[in-house]
Amino acid sequence: MARTTFVNARIFDGSSAEYLDESVVIVEGNRIVELARQTPASNAGEVVDVRGCTLMPGLIDAHCHVLGSSVKIAEVETQPLTYVAQHGARMLSHALNCGFTTIRDVGGGEIGIAQAVEHGLIRGPRVLFAGRAMSMTGGHGDFRDPVSSAGACNCCAEGRVSVIVDGKDAMRAAVREELRRGAHCIKLMMSGGVLSPSDPLWMDQFSDEEVLVAVEETARRRRYVAAHCHPAASIARAARLGVRSIEHATLIDASSAEAVKSAGAFVVPTLVIVSALLDAARTGGLPDWAAEKLRVVSEHSLRGLELMERAGLKIGFGTDLLGKLHVQQTREFLLRREVQGPVAILRAATSTNAELLGETTLGRIQAGNAADILIVDGDPLQDVGVLASEGRGLRMIMKSGVFYKRAA
Repeated sequence: MARTTFVNARIFDGSSAEYLDESVVIVEGNRIVELARQTPASNAGEVVDVRGCTLMPGLIDAHCHVLGSSVKIAEVETQPLTYVAQHGARMLSHALNCGFTTIRDVGGGEIGIAQAVEHGLIRGPRVLFAGRAMSMTGGHGDFRDPVSSAGACNCCAEGRVSVIVDGKDAMRAAVREELRRGAHCIKLMMSGGVLSPSDPLWMDQFSDEEVLVAVEETARRRRYVAAHCHPAASIARAARLGVRSIEHATLIDASSAEAVKSAGAFVVPTLVIVSALLDAARTGGLPDWAAEKLRVVSEHSLRGLELMERAGLKIGFGTDLLGKLHVQQTREFLLRREVQGPVAILRAATSTNAELLGETTLGRIQAGNAADILIVDGDPLQDVGVLASEGRGLRMIMKSGVFYKRAA
């Protein structure tokens, strides 16, 4: 197998608060095989001198919607699949250019888009996916107009983004179906959301019994449950019922933070979608009902992140961007630095996300791990903003031992 040896590297391993003493990383095939202090005397393969740069793991975005081709979710359900797929290809290419070598799609992603990347048909990060999210009738994944008297049409009941399920038996069948289709985890809509038309933001969704069925079925498959939650009550309830990954957690308070910590669960705040939607609301790009819910969320997003950090929670990194907003992916770094230091942000986007996903060979620079490597112009442990320029600060991007960017 071909070898590549990076020399004179300043190494952030994905976890440590300081750069490693080693300065040499050896890649063979698709794996990191050794970290060393000196260039090997023999069998070094191609030697790449990265003096003055930082070598770090590829980034992980744990909350994406690859096929979310529009902010108006109902449009995603009706747009031609060929159009939606083209959006996904564009979004994934942009993500890889920004240094994201792995993404988790938590609503709408499916095996076809993941295989298209894996087989080299399109360019992008590896895709882990939750399949279609589970929503109760009138929940966050039910995008029907609330003034309509029509029953659940096929596009909503069996849509691209979500599946409407009511009752334990329906939940069990729907979860098993998404797992059959290759889902890496299962996503539940457990509270109201901003872009859904018929549910208040504060509303708990699904019964305890329905949630427990999903937790049971995913555990049987050695998978886990992720849950959309904004209000504190929903966050605490999700943690109590065995949810591993709590998405957004915007309105978290001290009590719900303690519940999350006690359960050993993760939170994945998504600040950039709130900021991007606020811009859209100012120009009339959102209906009044969505703008009002967004106002409540936006008033608490930074405060919520500060509380998570203070409580010592396991904080992941996600963006949740839809449609044309996907180009703002790296703005999440800038928004978080108002609350978190560079090390905390970098860990969230590398080793913590890898732990959340249960992918032990990702998110760290260590022997045996996947050769997902970024060569960064600058010092991200001092200024994480070097990662916030849509990839312009990246000299090299390697995923699974293959260079996808290599500047002279």
